[in-house]
Amino acid sequence: MKKWLLLSLSAVLAGLWFFWPQPATVVPKTAPKIITPPEVVEPANTPAAKPQQINVTEKIPQPVSESFKLLASAYATELELPPYSRPLSADDEHLLAPNRYIPQTVPLEGGASATIVLPKFRFSYPEDIPVTLQVSGIQVLDVSVALSAESSNTVVATDELRGTAANWSATLDAQDDWNGAFEIIVNFSANGQQQVLKTGIEYSHPVATITGVGDSHAVGSDMLIPVKVTVHQAGYYRLRANLFTEQRQPLALLTGNAKLSEGQGEITLRAFKAVLQQQSGPYILGTFVLEKRPAVPGELTQYGDSEKAEYKLDYFALSQLTDEPWQPDAEELQRLQFLQQMAGQ
Repeated sequence: MKKWLLLSLSAVLAGLWFFWPQPATVVPKTAPKIITPPEVVEPANTPAAKPQQINVTEKIPQPVSESFKLLASAYATELELPPYSRPLSADDEHLLAPNRYIPQTVPLEGGASATIVLPKFRFSYPEDIPVTLQVSGIQVLDVSVALSAESSNTVVATDELRGTAANWSATLDAQDDWNGAFEIIVNFSANGQQQVLKTGIEYSHPVATITGVGDSHAVGSDMLIPVKVTVHQAGYYRLRANLFTEQRQPLALLTGNAKLSEGQGEITLRAFKAVLQQQSGPYILGTFVLEKRPAVPGELTQYGDSEKAEYKLDYFALSQLTDEPWQPDAEELQRLQFLQQMAGQ
């Protein structure tokens, strides 16, 4: 959300500079004559004239002011809860399925269409890659798929797709040396013409693996959840996970960070009391995204995996948590004050 606010603020400021009225400039059609006025000699006792003071009051245009009001209001709401524990609802589809592959339908001649369908966007070794081609309104022949490494533009696997008139499928078997960004290329012929569809995926060897979850405990207004991790590559890690009720009602998106050495490690997630919505468990923790953050510019983010898709957390007495509100830091409060000033509040 903060990233969206900063991007929105940049866009508003850019628009403010672009649309701000500029003084008119008159360009003469012919070169004007240069007239030099006669030199005026002031009396020796004449005091120097005081420079005139000009006060300029700038007023933010109304549309821009309204935009800042929306930004200030949204940011004030954002600061009511800590960034490591954000509320989650059934409408947050991108958070509930962060690794979801979004198919893109490609229109073809005569109202026909074709679509590459994948189970997800990011794969971890030793997962195979199932590929499906869905077609509509056209008959296709000689359907094949290739997997190409983006870094070297080298084809590392190929296969034929088989199936019905509307659905063609194949599975690319995992290879030990697959690592990085890849392009899936589907070729087929239709109406005597060769057609090519492409889409991108990521494939990697897990740099760390989630192996379990420890007992939750209370610290202040936070429920702390220790997540056990086996680390294959040392580095700075970020873990994001979704917390659900036992009935799988979304409660919160939790984020934790830790510097981990190779071997057994732990990343602590914290659930702020307000996001638990009076739900005392049992809970379900899942939808893990485990990232090894780049250590130097240009280095790519690497990903880990989990032995299980989700883990069950036992009942937790909310009475252990205090009711103290979340306190934003000085930088966040200064940013809010700036937005409110720009909104005229």
